[in-house]
Amino acid sequence: MWRWLGTEPMAFAGVDVGAETVKLVILNEGEILFSKVLATEEEGAVASRQLMEEGLKETNLSMEELSYVVSTGSGRATVPFANKQRSEQLCHARGARWSIPSAQTVLDVGAEGSRAMKLNDDGKVIDFAINSKCASGTGTLLRAMTKIVEIPMEEMGIMAANAKSAAKISSFCAVFAESEVISSIHTGVSEESIVAGIHESVVSRLLEVLRRVGLVEDVVVTGGVAKNIGIIKRLEPKIGLEIKVPRDPQTMGALGAALMAQEMGGGS
Repeated sequence: MWRWLGTEPMAFAGVDVGAETVKLVILNEGEILFSKVLATEEEGAVASRQLMEEGLKETNLSMEELSYVVSTGSGRATVPFANKQRSEQLCHARGARWSIPSAQTVLDVGAEGSRAMKLNDDGKVIDFAINSKCASGTGTLLRAMTKIVEIPMEEMGIMAANAKSAAKISSFCAVFAESEVISSIHTGVSEESIVAGIHESVVSRLLEVLRRVGLVEDVVVTGGVAKNIGIIKRLEPKIGLEIKVPRDPQTMGALGAALMAQEMGGGS
C-alpha cells in the first residue's frame, strides 16, 4: 500500500476547519485513505486533533508518519500540527478539479459564505469572488430557515426542487429574509412556495458571486450546501448549464489541502 522514500512514508493530510464542521483527508500516492466530516462545537485546535487521531487510528499511522499537513478553512490558523496554510478558494478549486477534471468554474457554498473560482486549462485559479458578509447565500441561512418552517434540510431541498412557484424572499439580508418567511407563514402562503422562495433567495446571492468571475463549463459546486438538491436544481436554469457535484462535496477543501501537502512534501 505504501510508497517509501528512504525510511520515510509518503502520506499526506489536508484539514479544513469551517464554522460548523472540520474535515480531514489523508492521501497516499493520490489514493484517499481516510476522509471524514466532523460536526462539532469544539474550537479548531481541539476538533482538528480529535479528527486527526481518528484518521491515524483507522489508517494505522502515527503523526510522525505523515510527511506533510496543510490546513484550510476559516479556522486554518488554529490547526497546531499543520505545516502550511492555504486559502479556501485554492483548496476547493484543487479538490474539485481532482474529482472532476473538466471543472472550469468552481462554486463553494458552506456554512459561512460562498466563493466562486475560475480555473484555466491547467486547473490554476485565475479569478475568484467572495460573497458579502451577510449570511444570505450560505448554509447558515438555510439552517436558520429549517427551524422557522420546521422542515428538515433534506426534505426542504426536495420540496424546493419540485415546487412550481416561489414566494418572494429577500436575497440581501438574512434578518429581512427571516422576517419575510414568518410573514408569508402568517398570511397563508403554502409551505412549498415558502421553501422554494428561501432557496431562490440563496440562489440569487450565488448568482451574484458567479457572475463576478464569469461562467465557463464545467461548473462544479462544492461545500455542504452542494448536497441540497433544491439549490442545485434552482441554480441550473438560472445559469443555463448543468451543474456537476463531486461525490463528497463537503470534503473538497480538505482534499485540495491534502493534494497541496503531497506536492509540498515531495509526493507524486
